[in-house]
Amino acid sequence: MSGQRPAFADDPLKDYRQRYYLPDQFVWGPADRPRIDFDGYMAMAADLLPPPPAHVLDVGCGPGLGAKRLLERGYRVTGVDYNERAVAFARLLVAEATFLPGDLRSMDEVEGLGRDFDAAVCIEVLEHVPPEDREGVLGGVGDRLRPGGALVLTTPSPRMHANPWDYPRPSLEELTRLVESAGFEIGEVRFQHRLSPLFGPWVWRLVSNGAYDLRAARRLLRWLFLRRFNVASGPERAGRFVVRAVRP
Repeated sequence: MSGQRPAFADDPLKDYRQRYYLPDQFVWGPADRPRIDFDGYMAMAADLLPPPPAHVLDVGCGPGLGAKRLLERGYRVTGVDYNERAVAFARLLVAEATFLPGDLRSMDEVEGLGRDFDAAVCIEVLEHVPPEDREGVLGGVGDRLRPGGALVLTTPSPRMHANPWDYPRPSLEELTRLVESAGFEIGEVRFQHRLSPLFGPWVWRLVSNGAYDLRAARRLLRWLFLRRFNVASGPERAGRFVVRAVRP
């Protein structure tokens, strides 16, 4: 694809629809590595939202596990995702929320989507958007918020282990400029997932693999991560940035 503009929804190297068959988030066990990390950053993001029963737009909602977490806190939730299979699973698994199919780059074309949300969450989505489209996506989200509405955004830092399905991840400085360029005012930045060999891939290959599964060890790692490693002291130690911004 050298010299070509990434096609986002049509790029076979980055298009999650090419690999998405089941709602994997709902298959994770409490002591599985992806679920432990998800529980950590989802709770941190939700803590930055206005109090329930605010109406929250879940941007890039996937199969709906994030929406389910918000519903459990008392929020009203509308989710949008370009993956129609994911939206179908979300409607089945999280019937209390509303889910709409649509391209995040063209929010005006999403049928039935309002413009008076109290807040929006963009959880682990920005890294799947080509860099040249990110400002437009966030600007479209801002257009759906009432004045004073909050955006809570999480995205892996460049220090997090590489994922071939991701586009380049922004530094904290790049992320801050991007959010402000999209018309938001930065309110707070938190740092999640303190990077440590304890949560590295080789540890998880030791405690869970095809030959055996040390469930007690995985439960211990969950306890340690959520209590000792979920919060990082600064950007240089963080695997993920969590940003709260406000639409003026």
